[in-house]
Amino acid sequence: MSSWRSLSRRAVEQVRSDLRDDPYLRYVLLLSTVMVGFWFWHRIPNFATRDEYSRLLDAMVVYGSILEEPSFEGLKAGVEWGRAPFGATLYLYALAILPVVLVAALTGDLGAFTAIAFPGWEFGHYEAWAATPEWIWTWSLVSIRLTNVVAAICAVYLTYRLGVAIEGRNAGRLSAVVLSLTFGFLTISKEAGEDMPALVFVLLALYLLVRYVQTDDGTLFLAASAAGGVAIAFKLTAAPVVLLIGVAFLLRAHAADAPLTETLYRPKLLLSGALLGFVMIVLGFPTALVAGAEPFVERVFGGSTSRMSHPTGPDAPMWWWFLRGYFSALGLPLFAAAAASVVATVATLRDRGSAFHGTVLVLTGLTAYIAMFSQWHDFRVHHLLPTFPLIALLVGGRLVQLRERSSSLARPVLAVLLVTTAVYAGVGTAQFASMPRDEATAWLEDNSDEGDVVETYRVHVQDTAVPHSLTARHVAGQDSEAEEAMACPRYIQIGYRDLLYLKEDTYYRNGDAQATYLRTLLNEEYNYRIAAEFGQRPPNFVPQRPTPGSFTDLLRLGVVPHTDQFADEQELAANQYTLILERDGECDPSRHPPF
Repeated sequence: MSSWRSLSRRAVEQVRSDLRDDPYLRYVLLLSTVMVGFWFWHRIPNFATRDEYSRLLDAMVVYGSILEEPSFEGLKAGVEWGRAPFGATLYLYALAILPVVLVAALTGDLGAFTAIAFPGWEFGHYEAWAATPEWIWTWSLVSIRLTNVVAAICAVYLTYRLGVAIEGRNAGRLSAVVLSLTFGFLTISKEAGEDMPALVFVLLALYLLVRYVQTDDGTLFLAASAAGGVAIAFKLTAAPVVLLIGVAFLLRAHAADAPLTETLYRPKLLLSGALLGFVMIVLGFPTALVAGAEPFVERVFGGSTSRMSHPTGPDAPMWWWFLRGYFSALGLPLFAAAAASVVATVATLRDRGSAFHGTVLVLTGLTAYIAMFSQWHDFRVHHLLPTFPLIALLVGGRLVQLRERSSSLARPVLAVLLVTTAVYAGVGTAQFASMPRDEATAWLEDNSDEGDVVETYRVHVQDTAVPHSLTARHVAGQDSEAEEAMACPRYIQIGYRDLLYLKEDTYYRNGDAQATYLRTLLNEEYNYRIAAEFGQRPPNFVPQRPTPGSFTDLLRLGVVPHTDQFADEQELAANQYTLILERDGECDPSRHPPF
């Protein structure tokens, strides 16, 4: 126990020492704070992504279930309610929203949490969202998003610390700056989810492993194993950290001044590390603690392989998915620098200098993640998040190396890279302040009257542009009391994905009845006129989706940043386009939405 306390003290002292000894670090952290924190409140009190509302709702349901039945059974029921046994994110968000629960208790609004226990799944939990006071959603979302912002800043600092430990202070600074300007990293920092907390623990494990190889301190190996277990508990795709632990052990055995047969034989250290990592994974899954092993095993082994066979996007060559993700996450200049840095780093390994072991670990992590994603059917930018700090470390290290060899060449290369990357990230980040769905929500809030109803065809509430104060109805979920309002609502909302019915030969959505209805509605033939539009209108309202494999479309992504929720630009287009129609005549009894 004393060794763990000592490790904690060393960590605190290391942070203090870095801030004291490096006058530039505080400015790097200030830059990252501004970039990751800018407009993090977008969409609030609505959700930005389905993952965001699922994770928050999981934590709120646990509180509601316990308040409704203050017993172990109540806790068990709340934990098991989620759509899947998600891991440590439940702990984090339950802690994050605890102040909101306490304020609700003081203000007499605690019943809102009781009422939200086990909400119905219809219309993306809209009824629960609409019935719960707006301030609860606002401050709950602020709380969990701030945890993500803090996690992102921690990731930047850990990248700095890794760069310092591997190649020195200058490499650490540059790596941290590059990560702070990586657009894909910034988009994910602004929306709650498990990706960023998982990344923090992956980076922590990697840093501890680098220091273990350098010092042969067994406590660092054990701490890295624990951090790796926590990372996996947050997100199963952190699994490559296991390989990193194994490679670090081999590197340390090889570096030791003793016969390899002796340095490899450390069964106590290996078994202790494996056991500690496994315990952290199990403890990190609340479902495993309250519901037994079966759902835990199914999640770990079933969920980890589902992406290999379950398509969520179009069929396309794997190179297309990688270029699609990295072009939009990095921008073309940083992508080119990343590719060149990987090649240059591999070439320098022959020198076996002081940075050799740390560089091997960084390359191992990058290779492992790319190998894992290459086995999937498809993936999104947020899946690639763990590779961004590793890329930043390689780029930062090679830039420092270039400066040492030729400062006259390094200066313009560094200037061009940082300026272009900053412009790409800055433009993309600034777009969070003017996102079409948010603008549509504000328009409805300003122009609607009490009692107005907006009809929407999106099932999940986060896909809609509906103010909390406005009544929304989904056609599929109407009831007898709402039939009259639904038959003739004041507003109808059409989103980009609704328009996909008008696009032929799309993997995402087809339907002749839906296409015919939408075309008639858009032609203003149901006594509804187009009142407002937000975002770029697709030509003739038909989305122009790129063909998988089109290199030209991919290049465009690396030049013009595509801002979207969760860095999940599934359509590679202005998929937040929102159109609002307002009734300007009598009800047309022939209108029957086929949804």
